[in-house]
Amino acid sequence: MDNTRNMKAIQDSKLDKITFNSLDKVERYIKELGYIFKVRDSVREDRSVIYRHKFPKKGHVFLKSSYDFLSVGSMEMGTVWTVTKF
Repeated sequence: MDNTRNMKAIQDSKLDKITFNSLDKVERYIKELGYIFKVRDSVREDRSVIYRHKFPKKGHVFLKSSYDFLSVGSMEMGTVWTVTKF
């Protein structure tokens, strides 16, 4: 019983990363989760945004852009947005 609680705590503590190809889609996803805009930062082509949840215990979301392959099977490159919950 104690071991299952420990494993659940370890799984909950891992950071979730989700990627999107469109800024509109990622902003809609973040809004549906209940997060509110907090801070935006841009340096040349690197863009990042931090969102906070309506309820403080739910944490924050970090949104970062990078130039990478658009999908696993394609050779097309473009802006990929990565969402990290912490």
